[in-house]
Amino acid sequence: LFRLLGPIYIFILPFCFCLYFLNLYWLIPSYKNGKFSNVAVYLINLFGVSFLLGVADAVFLLQLRLDINFIGYVVFFWLPPVVISVSISWWVYTAKREKYQELTNLQTALGASDANLQFLRSQINPHFLFNVLNSIYATALSEQAEKTGDAIQKLGDMMRFMLHENTLDTIPLAREIEYLHNYINLQNMRIAMSDDIDIKINIPDQYNTPGIAPMLLIPFIENAYKHGISFQHQSWISVSLQLTDNVLQLDVNNSMHRAKESDPEKQRSGIGLENVKQRLKLLYPNQYELVIRHNPNEFFIHLTLQLS
Repeated sequence: LFRLLGPIYIFILPFCFCLYFLNLYWLIPSYKNGKFSNVAVYLINLFGVSFLLGVADAVFLLQLRLDINFIGYVVFFWLPPVVISVSISWWVYTAKREKYQELTNLQTALGASDANLQFLRSQINPHFLFNVLNSIYATALSEQAEKTGDAIQKLGDMMRFMLHENTLDTIPLAREIEYLHNYINLQNMRIAMSDDIDIKINIPDQYNTPGIAPMLLIPFIENAYKHGISFQHQSWISVSLQLTDNVLQLDVNNSMHRAKESDPEKQRSGIGLENVKQRLKLLYPNQYELVIRHNPNEFFIHLTLQLS
């Protein structure tokens, strides 16, 4: 009985375990990650590993002096363990990969939802709304309410956008641009009377593209107005947006001014940018490049985003 079952328990099982773990944790990942250029290279490496393990196995089996020739060894002691070990390791790898992908998708969905919620909260900014309402009030006192009505309409469009379309996964790029224009126009009302502020905006109105995650671009514009405008010093903001072959490029350059100690927004600095970095990482992995440079006097960002 030992001569029949002994080789299986003493030599064949270790052979199977070694081949199983080597294939599961080395050969298959190397093939899937591109280290092996094609299936043939993977099969050659698999055969090489199986052959070396088989030689070691055969050396030990010879000690038992089994009455079996080379063909018999290959048919009974080498080929079946190889087929079984490789099959099981591929099945385990596929099952683990599917579970990992499910967990990754769930993590991405939860992270995106959390980022969207935080961003929505950060955008409902009482300080910004207070400034806008003051601008509307000042405009109403100085003229016949034509601009006031326009400003109120833009503010209403922005609030509807924030409350409704921000809950969608994607929206047309044209809607995102419309929100940008509304935001910029409202902010420019606040600074219209200042001659020391230079605003250059180059954002085309319409683009025919697939969707973009809502409110993905506004943090860069908001950051420029938040930190780039001073009524006591020379200030400037330059914004340029281009789309070529579904590759969006956004450049924002603005002056920098130290916030006053009394500014209620001073402690909130950076929330919007950190949030959009998180959203880009979650929603557009390997599809974007974000460059941020700054010094005490100037802030610059460049975003390249592949829209599918």
